[in-house]
Amino acid sequence: MGTVNNSDSQWIQDEAEKIRSSLLNELHRIENEVNEQFSSFKNDFELRHPKTSEPLKIKPSYRQMDETRVFVARNSILTDLFETSHIRSIRNVFAAMLLILVIQVTINDIVHSGRLKLNFELIFYCFQKLHIALFIWLIMQLCTAVIVFMGFYYWTSNRIFYYDNIKRLRIYDVTWLIIYITYIILFLVLPCREIVNHQLPVASSLIVLIEQLRQLMKTHSFIRENVEKVHLQCRLISEPNTNTNNEIKQLSCPDFSQYLYFLFAPTLIYRDNYPRNKVIHWDYVLQMFGQVIAAIFYVYYVVVRFCIPTFANLNQNQITLPIFISVLFNSIMPGSLFLLLGFYGFLHCWLNAFAEMLRFADRMFYKDWWNSTSFAAYYRTWNVVVHDWLYTYVYREVFLLTGGKNRVIAAMCVVLLSATFHEYVMIFALGFFYPIMFVLFAVFGMGFFFLLPRNKGVVFNILVWTSLLVGVGLQSCFYFMEAYARKSCPANDTFWDKLVPRSIVCRMALPSAKILHIDL
Repeated sequence: MGTVNNSDSQWIQDEAEKIRSSLLNELHRIENEVNEQFSSFKNDFELRHPKTSEPLKIKPSYRQMDETRVFVARNSILTDLFETSHIRSIRNVFAAMLLILVIQVTINDIVHSGRLKLNFELIFYCFQKLHIALFIWLIMQLCTAVIVFMGFYYWTSNRIFYYDNIKRLRIYDVTWLIIYITYIILFLVLPCREIVNHQLPVASSLIVLIEQLRQLMKTHSFIRENVEKVHLQCRLISEPNTNTNNEIKQLSCPDFSQYLYFLFAPTLIYRDNYPRNKVIHWDYVLQMFGQVIAAIFYVYYVVVRFCIPTFANLNQNQITLPIFISVLFNSIMPGSLFLLLGFYGFLHCWLNAFAEMLRFADRMFYKDWWNSTSFAAYYRTWNVVVHDWLYTYVYREVFLLTGGKNRVIAAMCVVLLSATFHEYVMIFALGFFYPIMFVLFAVFGMGFFFLLPRNKGVVFNILVWTSLLVGVGLQSCFYFMEAYARKSCPANDTFWDKLVPRSIVCRMALPSAKILHIDL
């Protein structure tokens, strides 16, 4: 009888899990569809029919009227999905695959060298000179926290004194605009110069580059969100019969504590306040950081097991089209794991860890991109943090500058800008110019974005996944081939050697170079 009761209890639990999983998936789907439809309707209406108001009233800017990102307390999708045992089992499968990789590499070490190798040379190599990268990051962080805020505070505090003279006000604003542009240029150039001078390896370079772009985007968001407030406050101060000057001046510049919180919060859109949780679950923080470390080791074992054996033994002189196609398809599986591990390790674990430490309640760092049936949907849902910034400060700005009638130009600017900075990161992280990322992103990605039909269904989801897997396979294949060619082919002290891929011209004559026959 007890067995029957246990069986019934287990059956009830399984059925309850199924119902819960089904409800969660349906709720997420409905939420995404309603948000997209409502946002699309609201944006179209307000962009084509902007509101007008009386001169003495604070009229909302286009940004305020068209605001689509509303910060509310919510979990990441995977956090909710992992509440069900069925979804957790998928994560367990990847953990089991990691365990098998560790066992396989361990057995290979024992068989071929007679002992167990636990030196992790590749990881230590990629993170070499980490102290230099962290020092560069510290200098960038101090510049963003102190110089940007103090500069904006000074501009805000003194602008009202020039408001009675339009010419002097224009000179004052243009001067500070030039200072701002100069700061952005220097912030882009100087860290890259340090990366080149110190010859930072891949992981250390990525730390500097990603932090550089993150802080630049945060700087622009802070400036852009507050500059119009300052304009309106100055206008009100100059008008009679308005609020007292003290009340208005208090609104001119945010508190430094608000700005400092924004610099570390996992969002690129500035707000004076965000929804906050009441407590910090430190066990959850440790769990997330532990999974980030596990993802790094996962990447290491994938590279050691699948990539190094393939490309280290690849003979450059014998590469034919069939061999290249074979290598390409061998690269799709590890490339796919890089994609999934990068998403899970950074967009889910890393951002959720910082959100928990800062009690940041809005955890929508991504949406259900795996259900995308078009590349337009994939771009919107893969990385919501960056997408919000691009949509707010690039797409909408370009759309308004072009008269609010042409969305194609605005979308092209977003894709080209994103592709350019993706390639920028790859150039300085890998140490060579090989624009595979730009070509796939800006050429093929843009073509898929505009030309492929935006239909729903399993077939289109399969097509998106197939294109993604082939794309990451191509990137892995070309970048590994070029990396090994850079090691094997002697350097040529010419300008073209920095730009032309050695994996292509290893047997061709560059200026002042001899014909080379190099084995990778």
